[in-house]
Amino acid sequence: MTAVYLAIQMTLLMGIGFLSRKLKIVDEKFSKSLGNFLYHFGFTCVVLKAMMSADLSNIGEMGVLILISLSTIGIMFLFGVLVNRLIKKNDDMSRITIVDLMFVNFTFMAFPVIEALYGEQGSIYIVAYTIPVRILFYVVSPLILATAAKKASENDSASKAPANVSLGKSIRKVLLSAPVLAIPVGFALSFLPDGLPAPIMNSISSVASVVTPMGMALCGMCLAEVPVKQCLKDARIWFLTALRLLAAPAIALGCMFLLTQFVSLDPVLVKMCVIYCALPAAASTTILCMNAGSDAIKAAQSVFLTTALSVCTLPIWVFIAERVF
Repeated sequence: MTAVYLAIQMTLLMGIGFLSRKLKIVDEKFSKSLGNFLYHFGFTCVVLKAMMSADLSNIGEMGVLILISLSTIGIMFLFGVLVNRLIKKNDDMSRITIVDLMFVNFTFMAFPVIEALYGEQGSIYIVAYTIPVRILFYVVSPLILATAAKKASENDSASKAPANVSLGKSIRKVLLSAPVLAIPVGFALSFLPDGLPAPIMNSISSVASVVTPMGMALCGMCLAEVPVKQCLKDARIWFLTALRLLAAPAIALGCMFLLTQFVSLDPVLVKMCVIYCALPAAASTTILCMNAGSDAIKAAQSVFLTTALSVCTLPIWVFIAERVF
């Protein structure tokens, strides 16, 4: 039931953002400013907290999980590229599809769901599994989305990204952004014997804790800019939702089943990998789209629909994983 409760909670958070925009409590400028704040300060604190709290004592076991995690991300990237080639699309939505397939809502849903299902052992596994996810999400996703924004500006089909900004400059901007720079800084700080002073660490944790709920509210604000019917009538949003909630976990299930035929793995680890891939799209993708000049509304729609429908699909995948493994 934890998976169902979390999905409902995230949908309600989006509803709060949606109502605040519809009732004109906040305006369009607020949404953009909130997105900038969450990207530059919120994400930075999330990365710092994750890097400083990473347990490096079991390097061997963590290495296996990290390898599986990287392989999963790579497979989902190739799957997204293949899907876009088959449907002959190369626009903002196609790049959002790739990002949504590569990265799920790992912060707000992955940890509590896995912990509730598999206890302390599951918690240790998901922490190790999401180490490369956290790093690549803040490095790779902006690059993919910035590429889409750059292509759109060249075709004069979007005005969100300046036409004179080259892809090289976009890449440098991402690599020199605060969330990315927080990776080596946080890693270095993790070696401090006593860590950072409590007031500083508590401040970092406090800011990091608002990213997901405010990110979900931001999704709702973006959704308020377009009619709800438009979201429900968009065939590509439904297609992406099916890929995220049905195809992705099915691929993960097949890959893990084949892997277990040749390698002996902890059943909890295997089931965790499948359930992780059944989670909805990452809420923070909307923030990244706003920062990169990509289509934040489409990203918000995909987050909304995948989260809402995961109430039904996630318990099914939990049941299947338990039966197979």
